[in-house]
Amino acid sequence: MRVFMRVITFAYMAIFIALGAWMAAFAGHLVPVDTVAIFFQTIYDDQHLRVLCGILGAAVIIFNVMVFQLLWARFQRQRTIAFTNPDGPVTISLGAVEDFIRRAARQVSEIKEARADVLATKKGIEVTARVSLWSEAHIPEVTEKIQGLVKAKVQEMLGIEDPVWVRVHVAKIAAREEPASPPRGPADKAAAPPADAAAEWDAPRAPFRGFDYGVREEE
Repeated sequence: MRVFMRVITFAYMAIFIALGAWMAAFAGHLVPVDTVAIFFQTIYDDQHLRVLCGILGAAVIIFNVMVFQLLWARFQRQRTIAFTNPDGPVTISLGAVEDFIRRAARQVSEIKEARADVLATKKGIEVTARVSLWSEAHIPEVTEKIQGLVKAKVQEMLGIEDPVWVRVHVAKIAAREEPASPPRGPADKAAAPPADAAAEWDAPRAPFRGFDYGVREEE
């Protein structure tokens, strides 16, 4: 399979290098226009050459479809983790693993935001974590904590012993915003009484205050 992939890759490169070289030579006037016209006119007039040209065109189309299928299958294998249970095969999308890593990273208080890209290879699982940290974080200590946490969580969730490589990329360092004290509004100013309010306050008068009831003589 590896040899077949190398042959296809070499043939693909050869076709496009030849096509690119011919186009560059034509653009640089290294190939006369008359020669190009005679070449295509000869193919157009000869039935055998037309058939050969059609076969080559169909072969190029089939070749491109095969390359696309091989590359897509390889990409799909890298985007899933597969294993076999006694009841049948199981595949796990790496997108689900990436979401799990993003949620697990929230356990680290120094992380503001986190994203993860996971790739499954024959050598193991490669994780690239892109994080935004708060400014008070100690970067070597925090990144080591992230690597250990992600590695442990992935191995525990998947139940595998394959090596897990965790690459941490600090994309941004943000400062925490301190909450500002709210401004004093008109309602607060109206609630606070003026300083000389107590001096100007008069006690309410009791009813019949100052009325002389006289002195009651004892009999």
